[in-house]
Amino acid sequence: MTNTGLREPATGNTAGAGNGNTAPDKAIPPSGGGSRGEARADFQQIGYYYTLRGHGVFERLLEAPGVAAYTNVCASVAEVYPPTDKPFMGGAVMTVHNVVPLDGEQVRIRVDSGWPQDIAVRVSLQYFA
Repeated sequence: MTNTGLREPATGNTAGAGNGNTAPDKAIPPSGGGSRGEARADFQQIGYYYTLRGHGVFERLLEAPGVAAYTNVCASVAEVYPPTDKPFMGGAVMTVHNVVPLDGEQVRIRVDSGWPQDIAVRVSLQYFA
């Protein structure tokens, strides 16, 4: 049963019209960022890693030199073996949920270690400044 009374809030078009495989013809503009045509070649790639302890879902505030609120920051997480500080594929399923660059050269992250007790994890940040 198809409900034809549903309408998209932005356009007023009937939801489910057509075969469902068509996209609107108008492209969605970016919300922010970009250089408005100004090319910069002086960016430097920066990478830092942090050895943390935690379990379940936890947050940390990290120092990240050169970061401002609009910096694009990527993060990864891996379990580490404390005696060697070497990352490895452990039994904990881990994900980075949020990466929030802040003014003042800081990044707030939210990580899920998927483990019931504290374990050592390495969070790596990559960004351009």
